[in-house]
Amino acid sequence: MLQKNVLLIALMLSFYGLFGQSEYKNFSQLTASLKQLNSKYGNLAELKSIGKSVQGKEIWLLTLSKGGKSSEKPAILIASGLDAYHLAGVESSVQIAEKFLQNASKDSINKVLESKTIYIVPCVSPDGYEQAFSKLKYERNVNASNADNDRDGRLNEDGVEDLNGDALITMLRIEDPTGTFKTHKDDARVLVKADATKGEIGKYIVISEGTDNDKDGKFNEDGEGGIVMNKNFTHGYPFFTDGAGEFAVSEPENRALLDFMYDAKNIYAVFQFGAANNLTEPFKFDRAKATQKIISGWQEKDATINDQVSKLYGKAGIKDLPSLPTGGGNFSNWAYYHYGRLSFATPVWSVPKDTAKKAQTDNDDVRFLRWAEANKILNVFVDWKTIQHPDFPDKKVEVGGLMPFVKLNPPTQFLQTTIQKHSQFFLDFVFLMPSVQITNVRTEAVSGGLTRITVDIHNKGLLPTHSEMGERTRHVDKLKIELVHSKSQTIVAGRRMEVVRRAIAGGEKMEVSWLVAGSGSVQVQVSAGTIGKESVNVSLK
Repeated sequence: MLQKNVLLIALMLSFYGLFGQSEYKNFSQLTASLKQLNSKYGNLAELKSIGKSVQGKEIWLLTLSKGGKSSEKPAILIASGLDAYHLAGVESSVQIAEKFLQNASKDSINKVLESKTIYIVPCVSPDGYEQAFSKLKYERNVNASNADNDRDGRLNEDGVEDLNGDALITMLRIEDPTGTFKTHKDDARVLVKADATKGEIGKYIVISEGTDNDKDGKFNEDGEGGIVMNKNFTHGYPFFTDGAGEFAVSEPENRALLDFMYDAKNIYAVFQFGAANNLTEPFKFDRAKATQKIISGWQEKDATINDQVSKLYGKAGIKDLPSLPTGGGNFSNWAYYHYGRLSFATPVWSVPKDTAKKAQTDNDDVRFLRWAEANKILNVFVDWKTIQHPDFPDKKVEVGGLMPFVKLNPPTQFLQTTIQKHSQFFLDFVFLMPSVQITNVRTEAVSGGLTRITVDIHNKGLLPTHSEMGERTRHVDKLKIELVHSKSQTIVAGRRMEVVRRAIAGGEKMEVSWLVAGSGSVQVQVSAGTIGKESVNVSLK
């Protein structure tokens, strides 16, 4: 009996090691999960398509809200799947939605869903995402559009080849005296750049697995598809760069996302799950970048908010995520610089730095391999194996390296803790959002039958009504203060409607007054897409 149990456990471990990555849902399964949430929590969740991918897959929007019109409540947006290889972000966004829905009866979450809206676009690039579930697996961060990446007038003429027949595309290392790579001191499987300033000598040329099909001296530079979503947005768009597309926002996937966002005036802040990070690594204020003609640095007040939100992120127990700077044309920067919202990005998960003392190393690949070994996660690395390569007939060529997708996407059981922490973070963040109220209403009879009305517009939240960057763009709905009156009443002094272009900081108040002639009552209204609407009736003296 004991032998049978040992054998069963061994088989289970083997199965887990072989198929740990397949716990992630393919796009059909993801769609089924979203539809199930919509069906089960119909009074709290709404699922709709905001567009289609190049191959016709739906780009789903899941809206969480309770009572009232979701479009009239202040909202946050969580977008994932922009980096097609980042399966962990897609999975996490759906599970966070599920946790909110499962716990909707709790006071804190109930209040959030009653007063706020949570938008989730779990998979912006479904065609790219589905590549992780193809028979031949390799990390492509592109959609299904045809693209001439090497700009030679031909399409898809130099793609990858599976040279060792394992249905995985990894790397080639070619022994060559001109090579710039060497083995890492902590793990000979891992290759790193040789540092000539330290007297290090390279031994290998490293390229992706494949051949030079078009004989132009480059390898796999023009494979099947496509356009990289996070290179195809308007801010810092990298013209004439591989994967950026012919022009900014050329793809149906990101056009669908942007069309939705421009219509959603109630979005206060944007969060991206992907290969970027300003939550554990907040942006620093750089006056030169923040004040130049084409702004490339966060405004001073917004940088302070980024630091504040970063501390909130750490308070939720999320730490040690890697520094991942963004490149040109990415979504997160677009959401801040062109859309004008507070914009945050996180990779959600990374290898814990304190897993074990033996995992301490200066190299992320080594750290990952040691973490995988400590957690008995099998099949994350293809051992280097010598092959005959037609382009290097007289050299030793080996194929191997980290398997596709494993480094950023652990078996889903390892996401559970971070998903719980992120759920708490979003709950905490929503309670920081601006909450504008009309307070200290005073009326005073003035000679000539006039009434002076004075009110305080008070932001009781801890965050400003909009970003400092938002003051510069028309796409952010500004705070509107309006005195609604009848035809028999006249505003003698004060504006009937005032648009406050500057942000009202958390805890700040501003005083507004009017002189009104007539009798009866008037209504003071305060509104903006990102804060909702507040009103109070005032009787004239």
